[in-house]
Amino acid sequence: QNAHPRKRRPRRHCPTPNLPTSRTHLQMTPLTSLAPNGLPYPGDGGAKTVLAGDQNEWSTRSPLLSQLPIDPVRSTHPFVVAQPRDEVGGGMGLFVYLGIRKGEVVWAERANVGGQTTATPRSRAWIDSLPAAARAAYVHFMYKTGEDEYQSLAEFNDLPPERFTEVRTVDISNYMNHSCEPTCWFVDGGERFTGVMVATRDLHPGDELTFDYATSEDCDLAGSWKCACGSSACRGIVTPQDWQRADVQARYSGHFQPHVYERIKSEWATGPDNASGSSADGAGAQPLVGLAPLAPPEGDVLAAWWLRLQEDPSFAMSPSALPGASAGLAADRAALLSRAARGSALELINRQAAALISRHRLCVRNNDRVGRYIEAREDIPAGELVMLLPPNLLLWDEEVDDYNKVIQIASTEAGSRLFSSSLSENDLDNFLCHSCEPNCGVHVGDDLAVALVALKPIRAGDGVSFDYDSTEDDLREHKGGFACECGATRCRGMVLGRMHTPVPDMLPSPAALKA
Repeated sequence: QNAHPRKRRPRRHCPTPNLPTSRTHLQMTPLTSLAPNGLPYPGDGGAKTVLAGDQNEWSTRSPLLSQLPIDPVRSTHPFVVAQPRDEVGGGMGLFVYLGIRKGEVVWAERANVGGQTTATPRSRAWIDSLPAAARAAYVHFMYKTGEDEYQSLAEFNDLPPERFTEVRTVDISNYMNHSCEPTCWFVDGGERFTGVMVATRDLHPGDELTFDYATSEDCDLAGSWKCACGSSACRGIVTPQDWQRADVQARYSGHFQPHVYERIKSEWATGPDNASGSSADGAGAQPLVGLAPLAPPEGDVLAAWWLRLQEDPSFAMSPSALPGASAGLAADRAALLSRAARGSALELINRQAAALISRHRLCVRNNDRVGRYIEAREDIPAGELVMLLPPNLLLWDEEVDDYNKVIQIASTEAGSRLFSSSLSENDLDNFLCHSCEPNCGVHVGDDLAVALVALKPIRAGDGVSFDYDSTEDDLREHKGGFACECGATRCRGMVLGRMHTPVPDMLPSPAALKA
């Protein structure tokens, strides 16, 4: 690798994703017809999607992003993308492509959002009356929402049953699979939401978003099947009766869907040994509780940053952009920050960023000389966007506490430097390496998003690099400068920022990148 990483604080190694199984794979429309974000293209199976087109600067600069269907549902965290799974039963799954913290909302379904995204409730008799192929398609995505009340894909609402097997959903949350050691679980979302899930632990790029079907499924229509999630807690066989197991009840108290919670409570009330409403095995008894409230720091579902972006067109997370803070900003700082994407425009950039990582199959690798770095596992043509760094968290020089987590994106005429920071230590941009002969150049957009653009063809297996001196003014002392060992023919030996290290003639100018 012609690359050299910045010195960084120790972080957890990006793990191999735990890919749990799903129910028996259903033969429907070929998965190859799906876009890089897992959404169907317009017209595929009657899908109600539209292409990104000229939605923003990045969809006009990238052929890939211009053909990306816009997510009309947006119930799933923007860092999550639906992708085919080659392992453990195939089908589709939801995968995380940027870091998500424990307790962060990963899925939130709003109440009363309309027929395009809300499935019509059906009875057991209605399901049993379907032709066999249509019933299999319906049950494959089905979940129980109440006593004799079931829902499946919203796309089934207005289609005749003979077309059920053609459907591709625009709600990617329907591809969430089971694991006996899940990465998310249900919490109480309040009256404005019919369902909310949060991460059970910190999630890293490559992790699959999963939940335990025992917390919502108690219908025999789902059937039993062999589980191959590979976790230490794997039950071996997943059945519609798993909610009755004492170990399952103890593990997920506070995270069962209401209809399952009521069944457990009813069984405990009528059972000879469980009149007290405590754990069924008697040892280490604990009370059963309903859905747990959302824990701090979010507390309220709508405090989740990505849901606030959907609700508030002026919302931003940067300290200087918070209410009250912007009033005291110098005019040149305020003018620069005013360019940054906010609200739904910022949410779209985050979804585009995840789609690029997914399409190029970018992942974290490790070797003895370089340490951790980003590798492309697909070929990327010259001129294509390789990564997008959304302007989620913009910091002035005095607000930066670790220069290894930021990239300089602009400066004012008065000399104030503005940096873009990752949201999580597990975000892939934390592992972008330097090279004196990089394969990517950096372009800062009008919306202050940062794009890495391929300067030359990047082959599968290549590391992704850019020249730190092309963005940073000053990397001396505590700001992260280092003796370079990138191995390039024109290696400069030291990386100290463009004010202190000459930038080679080979680097394109910002104007050339923008052209």
